[in-house]
Amino acid sequence: MGNPIAIDLTLPAQMLAFLILVWILAKFAWKPLLNMMEKRRTGIEESLAQAQAEREQAERIKREYQAEMQKARQEAQEVIARATKVSEDRAAEILAAAREEAEKVKRSAIADIEREKEKALADVRTQIVDLSVSVAERIIRQKLDVNVEAQLVNQFIQEVGDLPC
Repeated sequence: MGNPIAIDLTLPAQMLAFLILVWILAKFAWKPLLNMMEKRRTGIEESLAQAQAEREQAERIKREYQAEMQKARQEAQEVIARATKVSEDRAAEILAAAREEAEKVKRSAIADIEREKEKALADVRTQIVDLSVSVAERIIRQKLDVNVEAQLVNQFIQEVGDLPC
């Protein structure tokens, strides 16, 4: 079979081909491959940073929205409270005005009743005076007789009793 001392050039040729391949890859393919991987890594990091920033912005917007909603609810409650207070005050004013008007009407009615009472009493007095004068005239015209006088007094009392009071 062959010479044991013979050198087989296949192994060094394969090693030389491998080294040339590594050199070619290192010269032409390795840097572009590393650059592409670095760009991809940078793009992923930027995407993650952007996603984080958007998440933080969404959280901030959510907090602002919740704060605005709370503020709107509080303002609505304040408006309702003010409207309730105004309506209660207005109702109290209306009640006070109604009470005052009722008292005014009551005082007016009492004054009218007093005037009518005084007028009625004055009418009664006038009628009593007229009857008294009439009785006095009759007594003077007639002779003073005890029977006639008693009859005239009874007639006077009856006429006074028939008067409206």
